[in-house]
Amino acid sequence: MNIIQDIIGVNKEIIPKGIKLTLNNWPIIFTGFVYAIILGVLWRVAFMFSILAGIIITLVQGALFSNYLYLIENIIRYGKIDFEDFKNGFKVYTGKIYGILVVIWFVNYGAGLFLRPLLNIQLGFISLWTILLIAAFILLNCLPEVIYQKHCHVADSFTYSFEFIKENWLDWLLPNVILLGAFVWLTGSGLNPSAILGRGLFALSTQSIIGYAVGQLLLSFIMVYRGLLFNILSTTSRRKRMFMRNTYNKM
Repeated sequence: MNIIQDIIGVNKEIIPKGIKLTLNNWPIIFTGFVYAIILGVLWRVAFMFSILAGIIITLVQGALFSNYLYLIENIIRYGKIDFEDFKNGFKVYTGKIYGILVVIWFVNYGAGLFLRPLLNIQLGFISLWTILLIAAFILLNCLPEVIYQKHCHVADSFTYSFEFIKENWLDWLLPNVILLGAFVWLTGSGLNPSAILGRGLFALSTQSIIGYAVGQLLLSFIMVYRGLLFNILSTTSRRKRMFMRNTYNKM
């Protein structure tokens, strides 16, 4: 019962704050347009770099994610963003993001190279590899927040994410599943990197631009909400939160 009360109490605090912060920083919805233009140009010139194309594309995508996470960080920390934040954000977390992507690539490559027969084993209607991917998605779900809120090295970022989910799995996953369902229902697309980077933007009709903007606003709220939730869960225990809440109510 205390767990449910704590989840309700935490969300009563951060949902209104998240909505206010998102609406006050509504220009963030235009980042998707900018990212889409950058990626569109990149894909058209990538062939010029031959075997280096993959590395360059990954670096650029890492810079775009860095920019977005830096903007979310500033919204949460200072309550506002400006053009200077947008300019500076491309380099803040690029190194860490690229390091994480390299680790994930090596794990995927190594698993495919040495463990393919084992990973193809069917357990019921899904393969072992699919189960491992789902487990990784759950255990690394808070990795974006770890990147910009915790000053961890690449390897420690994975460890911290595992430990955080282990300690806060219900408090974190329950609201995130609800928000994911709401995002998919309203936008018809998954909450994935493509949503942040604006991929597919130019395939939209004129009538869909408003829908796209609403989707970006919802995405921004979700990312701000996640950041606020992660900050509370990672800096306080359930007992401390309940104590502080009871103390405040008695005042």
